[in-house]
Amino acid sequence: MSLSRRISEQRPTVILAILVLLSLMSLASGQRGNLVTRGIKTTVSVVAYPFWQAMNHIENSFSYVTGFVTAYSSARSEAFHLREEIGALTPRIADRDALEAENQRLRRMLEFEQSQPRLSLKPAEVVSVSAEIISNRAGVLIINRGSIHGVKEAMCAMTPDGVVGIVTEVEPALSYVATLHSDFCKIGAIIGRDRRVWATVHGSGKDFGPLCKLEYIDAKDVVRIGDEVLTRGSGIFPSEYRIGKIVDLQKGGSLFQVAYVEPYANPYAIDELFLVARAQPRLAEMVGQAPPDTIEHMAFAMPDERSIQERFAP
Repeated sequence: MSLSRRISEQRPTVILAILVLLSLMSLASGQRGNLVTRGIKTTVSVVAYPFWQAMNHIENSFSYVTGFVTAYSSARSEAFHLREEIGALTPRIADRDALEAENQRLRRMLEFEQSQPRLSLKPAEVVSVSAEIISNRAGVLIINRGSIHGVKEAMCAMTPDGVVGIVTEVEPALSYVATLHSDFCKIGAIIGRDRRVWATVHGSGKDFGPLCKLEYIDAKDVVRIGDEVLTRGSGIFPSEYRIGKIVDLQKGGSLFQVAYVEPYANPYAIDELFLVARAQPRLAEMVGQAPPDTIEHMAFAMPDERSIQERFAP
């Protein structure tokens, strides 16, 4: 039997013998157990140190895990509350942005109205865009003003950006506005660069298309891409108001040429517009005329659709 095995088997006896020996040595030295006490403390410390380290490591790990779980739970709860706050604030932010955009539009319209003292303007809101193909109303704007508000057929519709179209039908509380792109809308026009050039703005027939035609331009007149097109003022529209700019040219034959105009006002992207009830003529339009007591230009009626026999019958 090996020595280590014997010591292992007799460990209690060996420990007791060591303690007795230490006690005897302490008595012999007269220190009354101090040596034994220190020996016991040292032995216990040496034996307990690994266990103390293990317990300390376990305690630290437990504290870390507990703190991590607590922090994760707190962060998750905070994230949930933040998501709720964001969800509650998002509609308010959208409403604020919408109100700000509406405020800017209305301020711009008010500034436009104040800058046009010769026009009597009626504000109106675009309710929707008609899609009634059968009744030839496809692409026609529906506005929230009608006969009870003083709206009449053939009134000019415009925005601060430019001309939009003409009122073609009036109901008690609603009206229909044919845009510049419609076949029902024809406007006498001039070129801003050379007001001697006369033409007619006519819808292309594609109500939702971006362009309209400038027809009946004399072949001898000079028009260029980029020229600004204005109202002539000899019909239902007040004079010299912006329509759009020429983006393309095409020879229409030996007598006339045709241009394509991009309107300044996009009728399908507006929320409000003005109806022109009456306009005071410019001074240039009054040359050679005796001014009446009240100089007003009433909105003209729509073109007479009666036959020649009906018009000139005795």
